[in-house]
Amino acid sequence: MRKIYRWFAALVMLPLLLHAGGLVTGATKYARFESGDKVLFQTDFHECPVGEIPEGFDRIDGAVECVKYNEHIWVANSTAAGMTLGKKIDLGEGNFSIDFNIVARDGGEFYFFLYENSEKGWDKKAIKQSKLWFYQCGVNLEDLGFIHKISSCYEKPQHVAMQVRRGQIRIYINGKRIVARPWKLEKGKRVTGFGFEHRFRADSYGYLISDLRVAKYSQREEKPTPEKLGISVNKNKEGMKLTVPEKVLFDFNKFILKPEAKIALSVVADIIRENPARKIVVTGYTDNIGSDAYNLRLSLQRAQSVADYLIYCEKVDPKRFTIIGKGKENPVASNATEEGRAKNRRVEIELVR
Repeated sequence: MRKIYRWFAALVMLPLLLHAGGLVTGATKYARFESGDKVLFQTDFHECPVGEIPEGFDRIDGAVECVKYNEHIWVANSTAAGMTLGKKIDLGEGNFSIDFNIVARDGGEFYFFLYENSEKGWDKKAIKQSKLWFYQCGVNLEDLGFIHKISSCYEKPQHVAMQVRRGQIRIYINGKRIVARPWKLEKGKRVTGFGFEHRFRADSYGYLISDLRVAKYSQREEKPTPEKLGISVNKNKEGMKLTVPEKVLFDFNKFILKPEAKIALSVVADIIRENPARKIVVTGYTDNIGSDAYNLRLSLQRAQSVADYLIYCEKVDPKRFTIIGKGKENPVASNATEEGRAKNRRVEIELVR
């Protein structure tokens, strides 16, 4: 019976998460692509005559040439045999960005990836977690599979970006972050370059690429702290309690998470991962305005929304959660003032060791 309830809860709450103002993929601090400020390589091929082989690359396999499309210069394979185009460039272990524009003119497969150092050479081993490929308007990432569908992708430029910062590799399509995943190279490994490949199901001039930019970041990306996001952290004998104010998570009288809540809950998820707990108790609270029944229901719905985000979006084990709604109980400030009522409208997350 418990399993049936969990599946039912998932079916009910998941649409709410997806509807939450674009919560899962909406614009947040880390969802907007920012390229590196120290440019290492950049070209739009405007000096490459049509029909000529592009300069500035260290590996060219197959027939590759510059073409003109919509008054802009692009690079493409000129035969159905496909191509491999590679650039040797030392990007170290991370803290860099690569972005480019691409036009799909057929439904074949097109790959972009990073190389790492190998005994056989700089371009002999692609980094598996970086292998991005396009097929029939779908975007895929090695190990993860399908990650995004581009609507009306054919014959239209699409902006693609890869960012490696703060132990994460992030993929952006048309300025929107599609996915972020952990990034860690093996000891002694470095990024030695990058490559494009169009071979499987290739058509001549099937994919066009241009406006390529490679850059490092001169500043390290700071990890957001709970305090800066308005989250209070209190350690106790049982473990730890995190208190997140209503304004960080919800609009007034709502239980659908705001887009900005993603930042705060991502930090909460990091804290959970860094502080293992056998039980996670999520408790919602309200002020004393409204009926007891309404406040009790709203507080439970808010606690459920927070728990569901941590479970479904941050992959925290659902078996560890207890979800409670306490309404107006246990106020931390006076309900006689608006300031006090705002403090009482909160969600507490207890990590019990």
